[in-house]
Amino acid sequence: MTQKGRKSAASLAVQAIGVSIGRDKRLEAPIHLSDAERGVWVELVNDQPAGSFTATHGPMIEQYARHIVQARIIADELANFDRAWMADDDGLKRYDRLLAMAEREGRAASSLATRLRITRQAIDQQTVARKLVGKPQSRKPWELALDAE
Repeated sequence: MTQKGRKSAASLAVQAIGVSIGRDKRLEAPIHLSDAERGVWVELVNDQPAGSFTATHGPMIEQYARHIVQARIIADELANFDRAWMADDDGLKRYDRLLAMAEREGRAASSLATRLRITRQAIDQQTVARKLVGKPQSRKPWELALDAE
């Protein structure tokens, strides 16, 4: 049975909260991620509209989060690297290895970001494919020749 008369402000507030929770379902981070990886996951998922990611995106987001965390660790190592150590061959080799690792992690993260469509180009710019959607297609030259016959 429904209550007769005007609805109270409290009952309207409860209904509004229930509706917004149902629409704003976001992909949850797996429990096995580290705190830093979980932070990257939450930042990424919250940066996009609620329905952008489904469970099938989970493994790619997980890998993206791992690569970002590893890239940050390597960047810290590079920032703390003393230039005096480069005078020695071992120090120079270590620096070179750190640079190579940083590049690898950056490439992997960039590749995953492209596949997840979270790059600025994928979000902001209208690509040719998006511009053509809904545009009437013109006839091909060989189709025009068939019509003329």
